[in-house]
Amino acid sequence: MLVDQRYFAALRIPLLQGRVWNTDENARGDFIAVVNHAFAARYLSSSNSLDRRLRIPTLTGHGRYAAASAQSTAWRQIVGVVGDARNDGVDRPVVPAIYVPYTTAMANYFQFFVRTQGDPLASLHSIRAAIASVASDQQISSGSFNGTFTLNEALERDPQYSRQRLFSILFGVFSAMGLTLALVGIFSIVAYSVAQRTTEFGVRLALGAPGAHVLWVAARIALVSAAAGIVIGLALDSFLGAILAHWMQNAFAAGSLFAAAALLALSALLACLLPARHAISVPPGEALRYQ
Repeated sequence: MLVDQRYFAALRIPLLQGRVWNTDENARGDFIAVVNHAFAARYLSSSNSLDRRLRIPTLTGHGRYAAASAQSTAWRQIVGVVGDARNDGVDRPVVPAIYVPYTTAMANYFQFFVRTQGDPLASLHSIRAAIASVASDQQISSGSFNGTFTLNEALERDPQYSRQRLFSILFGVFSAMGLTLALVGIFSIVAYSVAQRTTEFGVRLALGAPGAHVLWVAARIALVSAAAGIVIGLALDSFLGAILAHWMQNAFAAGSLFAAAALLALSALLACLLPARHAISVPPGEALRYQ
């Protein structure tokens, strides 16, 4: 890739080893290169990648670029290794990449990456003015293909991103429906099982048991079964997550998982406490006649 030395800072690509070329080296454009971690891991077996050299004989061989100097395709010293950035689609692994100064070869057009504070499009006028101050006759593309757009807009245009977003929305909707059904099911079953013990609670109250004891008995019944189900569910999720990690690069949201488990536990607790409070409010004599 033909880039400026500030390209990595603009996209927040970390420098892992060595350095990035400076302004003077960028002006010359020859003899230096930076590779990503994927390139170093695949092609550079030595632990010190900075002692290696490479050359790109096809840099100007496709008619897209015109060589800026006779040394554009000569041997280059690797001066740095940077972190990997997705460069082959949002759902594909990172491919090895070589970065060289953009002055190495001249293209028909260039793209500028600008990091701003706030709305990026709000700085568009200042960017146009800065370019005009250097080259007043330089045109800035405003078409739909190579026009001005934010990085988020560029990602949203990617068909792979659109498909992944659609799948995420569908999975989110189905997950919410499943969680809702689980909450309703737990609440209904636990509330029914506690209500069936109204006579027992009446006997306990008639024999002098305090209301707090009855509430604890009802809560213990629900919480033990709910806790067992949550623990088993978390164990199965960890097992399945380890299996799916071989095909999915994104990490699972542990916070969302524990939030769902907390909702299930809260639903079970409410389902047992509400009928139990109703049983406490019923006179023991009436509770004994409960059918």
